[in-house]
Amino acid sequence: MSVGLREAVSTSSDTSDFASAKAALIELDDNALVARMVQSDKAAYRVIVERYYRGIVGVPRRMGLVGSDAEDVAQDVFVRVWLHREKWKVDGGATFKTWLYRVAVNRVIDIKRKPQAVGSQELDEVPDESMSAVEKLAQHQEFKRLRKAIKQLSEQQQIAINLFYDRELSNQEAASIMGVSVNAMESLLKRARKRLREELKSI
Repeated sequence: MSVGLREAVSTSSDTSDFASAKAALIELDDNALVARMVQSDKAAYRVIVERYYRGIVGVPRRMGLVGSDAEDVAQDVFVRVWLHREKWKVDGGATFKTWLYRVAVNRVIDIKRKPQAVGSQELDEVPDESMSAVEKLAQHQEFKRLRKAIKQLSEQQQIAINLFYDRELSNQEAASIMGVSVNAMESLLKRARKRLREELKSI
């Protein structure tokens, strides 16, 4: 049997060992995973991607990018994480999570500021199958009104709303991602909520 074929044939013991190793990695916190990733541990990197991919791809979607554009941003973020893994350092108390979201937000801002950036499109709300057709329609209409209102906010206010409400990050985490103080973050959210109330009344 050739070496390649032997490697391709896995025993139940091999499968069990792999599952156990992955389960052990999943239990680790971000700091432990990043420490292993910095040492070029691809298994640790895959766990990080699985842990944060859904949240990261949601950032560009909530900031106006859709479909493959949002996916491209998320993939670009994680490629950068791997390529620059040895440069990661804890900076002023910032966590890996906040750094990751900051990279995503900055990448979207860069894309949106380019002349060739794709225009914003309406996002589709995932329907609740337990709702009636009338309830689903009402939910979709309310969602469209909210998205339309959010588009009237400043870029900073949109990012603040996205991080705090959609990504469910704390004020401190969101402030760190945006590079502002917690007080400035709270002020942004306050102004954004007030503006949203005004916009929703006129829609």
